[in-house]
Amino acid sequence: MNRSPHSGWNLRFRVITIFFFLFSVSACYLGEERESKPKKASTPPLEQLAVSLSEKGFYFQPQRLVVLTFLDNEGKKSPYGEILAEKLTTELVKKDRFQILDRLANQKVLKEAGLGLDASTDTATLRKIGDVLKLDVIITGIVTPYQDGVFVNTRLIEIKSGLILKADEVYVRIDG
Repeated sequence: MNRSPHSGWNLRFRVITIFFFLFSVSACYLGEERESKPKKASTPPLEQLAVSLSEKGFYFQPQRLVVLTFLDNEGKKSPYGEILAEKLTTELVKKDRFQILDRLANQKVLKEAGLGLDASTDTATLRKIGDVLKLDVIITGIVTPYQDGVFVNTRLIEIKSGLILKADEVYVRIDG
């Protein structure tokens, strides 16, 4: 055979060189891939609730609703109950899924009927509020303090049956 003594070494050198070239190219590609991924935009918690509660897909297509003032675990008005309910009302209006009644405009009508937006959430009271305001569904919520914020648990309740059609929870950070 007419092979030079260096041909085996030359072949090994080429294979090793190709291997390192491919490895470095793939490492650069993977590095670029990691860096080029766009950051997922964070959705504010109350907007997350509005999206979740507005999703279509359940059998009942509600037309009119109001968001009650959120209560604490003991059924009393939460210190953050009104502001969180107002903000959720605004987010729901933006989703254009329901006919949302204004909380403040309907407070007087409810007061005349001996009711309020911060009423207890028993089925009989919810039905009375539904009858007075001609509602299909109502949104209730419970606010639970935790560390530097609150957990907000919401329920979309059908007035006629008292069934919970949707429920969700978010954590809202409260800046002190």
